[in-house]
Amino acid sequence: MICFINRSTVDFDIRLNKYVMACKQTRTPYFVIGWDRLLNASFKDENEYHFKVYSPYTKGKKLIPLLRWLFFVWYYLIRNFNKYKVIHACNMENILFVLPFKLLGKKIIFDVYDTQKPVIERKIIPMIDVLILPHEKRIEPIGISKNKVKRLFVVENVPALDYQLKELKPRSDNKIHLSYVGTFQAKYRGLEETLEMVKNDDRFIFDIAGTGEEMEPLVKQYAKECDRIIYHGKVLYSDALELMHNSDFMVALYYTNAPVHKYASPNKFHESLFLRRPIITSLNTLVGERVLEANSGYVVADTVEALLSVFDNYGSEEYMKEYNTKVENCKRLWDDIYKNYRTDYMEGEYIDLVRSMQ
Repeated sequence: MICFINRSTVDFDIRLNKYVMACKQTRTPYFVIGWDRLLNASFKDENEYHFKVYSPYTKGKKLIPLLRWLFFVWYYLIRNFNKYKVIHACNMENILFVLPFKLLGKKIIFDVYDTQKPVIERKIIPMIDVLILPHEKRIEPIGISKNKVKRLFVVENVPALDYQLKELKPRSDNKIHLSYVGTFQAKYRGLEETLEMVKNDDRFIFDIAGTGEEMEPLVKQYAKECDRIIYHGKVLYSDALELMHNSDFMVALYYTNAPVHKYASPNKFHESLFLRRPIITSLNTLVGERVLEANSGYVVADTVEALLSVFDNYGSEEYMKEYNTKVENCKRLWDDIYKNYRTDYMEGEYIDLVRSMQ
């Protein structure tokens, strides 16, 4: 049996959901210790324990809730001690909590979503059994050589997709449809610039969905002032995919004034391939490099002027020819590499890894 630990829940965390679905499909015993931080988790079964303390994702870490989370994690790890052999902990704050169980004979998987404290991570990694990264280049910001890693395993952020692409109906509004689905984060994701751009340019319609306390009031205010900005709130993943599929461009900016964004490996890259929708992302980032290499979207500097330049000559024959090339590149890359990722890699190689550690 494997235990997953994360400061999120299976319904909110797409990467965690992917591991759980692989376990379900292969009948690999598991349980999840998760934090329902917005008190609105919908996924719940007998294998999931929810820590129900309100702690918004965009707020800082508070000591008292973290201590309560620590004791919650330890309680269920001790309660189920004889059932599991492997602990799969996501991110540094969780791996620190479970390291004592390594001394008690448990195998530890450290899944690095975001590099947070490289100095600490460099000390932890040689102690754990498996390091999981979303891309090989993500080892660079940690600053540790591969020979100090017992086993490196790459799990790309390819979402588990059961969504059937629907045939899109021709539009009559002649607008440029943009979409954004995700966490609202001020200053680092280009949301303020996108909202302002759409408000001031009637060529655009912007569908935006997600959560985030520090930005939500601003998003609601823009939607109130501009009927071309449609705020959907928190949506189910199937609805999020439909929303993005119905757009012309997916906005996924990762401003480099947040150092962690340089090596970000968002699921938006793979969603854009599956949905055949060109992505707009940031220059000098890992995701930007991948988009340029695949010619599957647009890579821009972190300014509203650069964002606007994406749409220069939109609608012209030359522009639409290039746009359709990007759409075809999305489809080809998805079909050639990622279409069977869940069955071949998650239900195959990942589950084989877990079973070899039992």
